[in-house]
Amino acid sequence: MKTVFKTTLLATSLVLALTACSSKSESEKAKQIHANNQMKSDELADAGEQLVSPYTFMLSDKVFDMALEKDPSNKKAQFYKGFVKRLMVFKGIARRITPLVSKDPKQKADHERWQKQFPESPLKTFLMDGPADIHTNSQLAKVLSDYTGALNDFRKFLKMNPTLELTLNLNPHIFEKEINEEAARSCTWKDGVDGAIDVTCETGTIAQKRINSADIIALRQITGGEMLYWSIFTAYDFSTLEQISKNESLKNMTPPEALAYYKTLPSIAKLNANNTLQLIPELGIDTSAAVKWAKQYQDRVCPKGVDSPNQRRGYLFKDGLCVDTSDASEKSLAMLDQVLGGVFTQPIKDEQDNEIDKIRVNLVGFLKNPPKDLKNILPESVDQDGQVTRWSDNTFGGLFPDGDISKIPQKKKN
Repeated sequence: MKTVFKTTLLATSLVLALTACSSKSESEKAKQIHANNQMKSDELADAGEQLVSPYTFMLSDKVFDMALEKDPSNKKAQFYKGFVKRLMVFKGIARRITPLVSKDPKQKADHERWQKQFPESPLKTFLMDGPADIHTNSQLAKVLSDYTGALNDFRKFLKMNPTLELTLNLNPHIFEKEINEEAARSCTWKDGVDGAIDVTCETGTIAQKRINSADIIALRQITGGEMLYWSIFTAYDFSTLEQISKNESLKNMTPPEALAYYKTLPSIAKLNANNTLQLIPELGIDTSAAVKWAKQYQDRVCPKGVDSPNQRRGYLFKDGLCVDTSDASEKSLAMLDQVLGGVFTQPIKDEQDNEIDKIRVNLVGFLKNPPKDLKNILPESVDQDGQVTRWSDNTFGGLFPDGDISKIPQKKKN
């Protein structure tokens, strides 16, 4: 539950890049934002932009719909609509999880306390606007899967618009601290006549952030990184594993007895229909291309080098897009490309880090077509120390295409 709430309340990616919010909450500062059907599409997009915050993103979503209804090609509305889509997945989540958290007295008490203490706001209304329909962790995982899908939609929008240029207008009440910092950095001084000091402040754009191709690439990588994290949790239905973890009798079983118990289960973890693992190779290709692009244009996106703040003043990623250009970084990038290319050869090393053999690996093939059920890759047999004596699938679901997983030495218990 905490993970869901954290994900909901954090306006990720774009807000992480923009965030430097005032210590005063929105409830302490009132600002009217007007949006009606008489306004033009651009005006509605600008109005919706002012509502993109952790507490009012759901209102901005409605305004962007109005803008796109008037002009479906409005890029600013498309950009923000794609960004807030991930957060709209959590509509009603606080009420939806009631059956699930009610199974545990402490979680139930925490949930009820949250409902009483969370301030009345559009966000609370949004989180409570839904049926009480989530009874299992697998149903909760479906919500996170939808969240990952929304991330992917935004990533694809960024990929389809690599040269998009936008000027974002910051809400002065939400980003007061950021704007004040920009104001302080906007002033320069020089010695004048008769000992005077001439101060010049260029404050015309301190409440704006520009986006160009470099920022689009960075946003795409941030979004892809978040997708990678959630894809691991949403690829399989782990409800059976949850039941296994609660089986106290397993503590007294020997490894062969435990394996025999696992084999009696109808399933260990079934692959979900959307198979989020198949997205990982594409994310890897994106990352490789982005790093190579950034390396090529370091003189533009990181002109002052690492640890030089505000070198892209006025842009979304103001501190630059600096990447490691060392030999070690080049080797890592080459290794990534090798892995993404299909079957590759990996050395097998002993405990002293000496190479004792080689093995071919097909990680991309494994991710694109992973085991339908993790039960399928259980060992055929193990000894009393838990060492595998025979594999049921010597390719381990296709990860080792030559069927030689037994070449990999197993660590022995001390």
